[in-house]
Amino acid sequence: MINKILIINPFGIGDVIFSTPLVEIIKKRFPNSFIGYVCNKRVSELMLLNPFLDKIFIYEKDDFREAWLMSRMECARKIISFLSGIKREKFDISIDLSLNAQYSMLLWLIGIKNRVGLNYRQRGKLLTGKIDIEGFDNKHVVEYYLDVLKLLGINPDKYEIRPKIYVSAVNMKWAEDSLKENGVSKNDLLIGVIPGCGASWGADAKYRRWDKTNFTALAKILAEKHRSKIILLGNASEMNICESISNAMNGSAINYCGTTSIGRLTALISKCAAIITNDGGPLHMAVGLGVKTVSIFGPVNELVYGPYPPGDDHVIVLKKGLACRPCYKRFKYNKCENRLCLDAITVDEVLRAAEKVLAI
Repeated sequence: MINKILIINPFGIGDVIFSTPLVEIIKKRFPNSFIGYVCNKRVSELMLLNPFLDKIFIYEKDDFREAWLMSRMECARKIISFLSGIKREKFDISIDLSLNAQYSMLLWLIGIKNRVGLNYRQRGKLLTGKIDIEGFDNKHVVEYYLDVLKLLGINPDKYEIRPKIYVSAVNMKWAEDSLKENGVSKNDLLIGVIPGCGASWGADAKYRRWDKTNFTALAKILAEKHRSKIILLGNASEMNICESISNAMNGSAINYCGTTSIGRLTALISKCAAIITNDGGPLHMAVGLGVKTVSIFGPVNELVYGPYPPGDDHVIVLKKGLACRPCYKRFKYNKCENRLCLDAITVDEVLRAAEKVLAI
């Protein structure tokens, strides 16, 4: 009997949301189990609201690195404190989705005897049960994660499989009040436009962003032709992009970019009729909330990293017929300055996709 399960996923928003069907299925199969989850600080606000999780452990690499630079002794104390918190729970089994050898080693050191997970390029030598992979490249990440359930004797096909995230009542109230203050009524067609793509790719994010001038033209048409209200969303590093769009629209768009926590961003997305965005974490937040989406994919394979499950509520716009795409494979990609896979996508194509998903 499995009583206490620890799941490790140190990655960004999208990857963590992809793991939520795994969490839900485990809880439904073992309803009396205690499930812990290791994630980074940025996504912890999302996972703290997950009703199928019992405890969150925050593993933030930057905090440990900063402590190391200040004092090796302080860094050691931080690591010991982190591991001690996990050890106290006496987990029966761990599910390692990290694709990294260090986590299974740490779990072995603190005495978790059963350690299952994804064995990427033989990095899972200390796993007691493993699924061998060379990368995520022939099916969706959600399905790779669900494969691990077979090591627990669980058939995922018996369950509904849909990523889900949740909004707190406090953040929902804030979003409703803020939108009302900005002139948005319940009867307005509210569309969220996210011209960035989240924080995961850092400086390389430009290789998967549709041009901001296209987002500007699209937002103008949606506002004028369909009398929609537009909100601009994104993180602090994308503020200049959203400000440029807001200025070009003479302030008619409501710019929330860089001003919200992840929790408040989640609430704002939940209030939208649809989200139009590049591929990235915010796309999967919308999918996890059941909000319709139009997503623009360039170098990344939409079959592996796109909305899951695919369907009529999620229209993907991409440039078909290019032999070079997708060029992001097995966690590597070409820094292509040509950008044909993105630049050849027209405003009209994305507009038609938005009109289709919104039935307008």
